[in-house]
Amino acid sequence: MTKRQELGVVIQALKKAVAFQDDLVKKLAGVPLIERAIGKAKTMAKSDRSVYVLTDSEEIELIAIRNGTSVFYDSKMTGEILSMNNEVKYLENIAIENEYLVVLSPYAPFLMLETILKAHATLKKSGCNALRPLISMKAIVENGDYDPTVATLFQPTKKNYIVKPSGAFVIVKAEILLREPDYSLDVMKWQTEDELFEIESYHDWWVAEKVLKRKRIVFRVIGNETVGMGHIYRALTLAHAITDHEVLFVCESGDRNAVDKLAGYDYWFESYDSDEILEKVIKLKPDLVINDMLSTSAHDIRELKKHAIHVINFEDLGSGATESDLTINELYDVPQISGDKIVWGHDYFFVRDEFNDATPVPYKDTVTGLLLTFGGTDHINLTRKIFETVYKFCINNNIFIYIVTGPGYKDYDQLSLDIKGMKNVSITHDTGVISSLMEKVQLAITSNGRTVYELAHMNIPAIVVSQHERENTHLFSTRDNGFLNVGVYDGQGKEKVVQSELEQLVTKNGYRKKLYEKMEPYNFDANKTKILTLVDEILDR
Repeated sequence: MTKRQELGVVIQALKKAVAFQDDLVKKLAGVPLIERAIGKAKTMAKSDRSVYVLTDSEEIELIAIRNGTSVFYDSKMTGEILSMNNEVKYLENIAIENEYLVVLSPYAPFLMLETILKAHATLKKSGCNALRPLISMKAIVENGDYDPTVATLFQPTKKNYIVKPSGAFVIVKAEILLREPDYSLDVMKWQTEDELFEIESYHDWWVAEKVLKRKRIVFRVIGNETVGMGHIYRALTLAHAITDHEVLFVCESGDRNAVDKLAGYDYWFESYDSDEILEKVIKLKPDLVINDMLSTSAHDIRELKKHAIHVINFEDLGSGATESDLTINELYDVPQISGDKIVWGHDYFFVRDEFNDATPVPYKDTVTGLLLTFGGTDHINLTRKIFETVYKFCINNNIFIYIVTGPGYKDYDQLSLDIKGMKNVSITHDTGVISSLMEKVQLAITSNGRTVYELAHMNIPAIVVSQHERENTHLFSTRDNGFLNVGVYDGQGKEKVVQSELEQLVTKNGYRKKLYEKMEPYNFDANKTKILTLVDEILDR
């Protein structure tokens, strides 16, 4: 006697029961829907001949034959298959050949092999003779006595999870096909969080095609007290604009700022130890890795490329910069290293989403507002040092000081207490709308990071203090672009230099106006589209 197969797969593909005309032979993301189901079934069964296609269509019969599967064709076949003698005999033969059968819907294109294997193992342990999956979904559930009022119209809509059966698949002990049609089954209801999406309409088809065509992009980011939060903000801005692909985030375990910031978003996110992160990224099987983590190594980029993974780097002067598909060094207007795949300068800088509708500041003869902001962490506390230096001058000249601190700034609580009750000063922490504060000022004092570009975008002349030598290599913040750059903070009286420059800008109207006019041509709105186009071009290679 021939040994029975552990698992066979039955696909019922009836043209009489389609969601819409010819959907089973219509190409979904380049592959006919029925052929996609057959391919999935062949990964489940140990033999192609253990895949059984039941159909009323000659075209589907031919597709099944060409794919090497077993097939039963009857033009009169209906959904009431057990009422038809020839079909019953075919099913009885299937039951003899297999221990278990998966009845697979061709309309569940996202169903994974792992889901079937988990369900199969669960059924074997249960003692039941059939398993039907259940899925949970959010829905508005109203009691019979629900009585809406005017007030309830403005309350957030509450949705509860409800559980419903899925038609994506059923698993049965094959021997039940040898029973009478009215034999009562002991069905296990198996709830799963796995994707069991089913195509039931043209809209569902469109969604499925979008999902199947999308690529996987992994952002590897860095964010800590030393480097600040700029890399995370840039990566998030880009990720928010990527809607056609799957986006994942990773960072090293020590980057707590990155962990905390990203935890508030819906992106898949994981942190890994530094000695394992490369291996973990490769196991995610991305189509593209976007590194926003400062210098990369040639070794790491080559390892990614060995696995056919495309790579884009941001702000990278390491040995990996020349190994990537593209390196974008937008904060360096003067090339620091050579490489034909590296682009440089502010033509590749893009602003965060909050600046999309922000209004550039019109020129005013009188300075009434001053912005102080020094990045996401400000580890040397320039915020306090500069504020305490310029406050008296600002009070005497009726200038309101807007202090903005980032999520990693440790002195926020104490500084907030210290300025409480002081005139003409406010402090805002970890804001996502700094552009609204920029719209209120005519001058700024800032560090030499991404903020200088945002200030140029808003036409706000600024005094720039670099927090470290790496920042000082960012050469956009020059007089020619509307900035007064006083160099790296060295603790040797730099505060007084800042105050002197501020006094000049406030009291000499023509001096500030010349800087303002240098900034007027800058608008970085279009650059994000340019970057996204480059990303798409690399994904399509």
